[in-house]
Amino acid sequence: MPSTTASPPRPVRQEAVRQEAARTGDCVKADVSPANARLRPGSPHVRDRNDLSLEQAASVEQNLNRILDGLGLAPEQNPRGQSTGRDLRGASPITIPVYFHVLHDGSSGNVSAAAIGSQIDTMNASYGGQNGGANTRVSFTLRAVTRTDNADWFNDPERYERTYKPRLRQGGKSTLNLYSARIGGDLLGWSTFPWKYSAEPKMDGVTIHYGSMPGGSIENFNKGFSATHEVGHWLGLYHTFQDGCGGQGDRVADTPAERDPTNGCPAGKDTCPSSGEDPIHNYMDYSYDTCMTSFTAGQGGRIHNVWTAYRA
Repeated sequence: MPSTTASPPRPVRQEAVRQEAARTGDCVKADVSPANARLRPGSPHVRDRNDLSLEQAASVEQNLNRILDGLGLAPEQNPRGQSTGRDLRGASPITIPVYFHVLHDGSSGNVSAAAIGSQIDTMNASYGGQNGGANTRVSFTLRAVTRTDNADWFNDPERYERTYKPRLRQGGKSTLNLYSARIGGDLLGWSTFPWKYSAEPKMDGVTIHYGSMPGGSIENFNKGFSATHEVGHWLGLYHTFQDGCGGQGDRVADTPAERDPTNGCPAGKDTCPSSGEDPIHNYMDYSYDTCMTSFTAGQGGRIHNVWTAYRA
């Protein structure tokens, strides 16, 4: 497994500030968590900038469907804009090269090669349906590892995101750059959406708390599924609770509507009047890692549609 080491200048430490939401296109207030973030539940004063409004999601979907229509994929065949398992059947496998960037402060956060390998294995198991649910026909191959000893980047990756990403990012729109660091507060990680790549290609990628990796230090969130969750956003998936009980939800036909993100693993949770209990075992909810097991075929179909539109 190839590895490189980077030692950029150590910037002056400043109080953590929130980056403008516009940089990732989620268009919510800049004093909240980063785009496409996974939060530990029970944090009422923190809003995930992944949660697009009805209007924002509708705009994204209008543009997506326009691109798919131009490619001859005829979104009008499904007028409600819901991806289904039909979109997954016959889809060609997607293999994604991964550059893993370890941000650390001396020995703190300098995760081992074995831990990185375990994280990639976890992602492959998740997207391959090995824990349950659908095989999305997406897999990941570790291309290289970089290690950067910089206390500021490691301890405040949100503040310095616009510094380390342009210096470290490698590959093009179909290459996943995954960064590990210590993330403050209740954040477990964040991601960029695929439709933002063309505007800011150097900012594209996923950042995770190193303690969320398999065997990490964060209780209930240390099986590596924060990376699975964030990569889902990088591939174009919304939270299962997108739009709550109204609207068109996460644009996936086989994930029941969900009003609220899940805390823990509450059997029988059912927050919407429509049919089906909340998808608490889905990787795109906020459940404990021990509760998460699956993607659906419809989510797999959406991944392939969005990939065709923005990352192929």
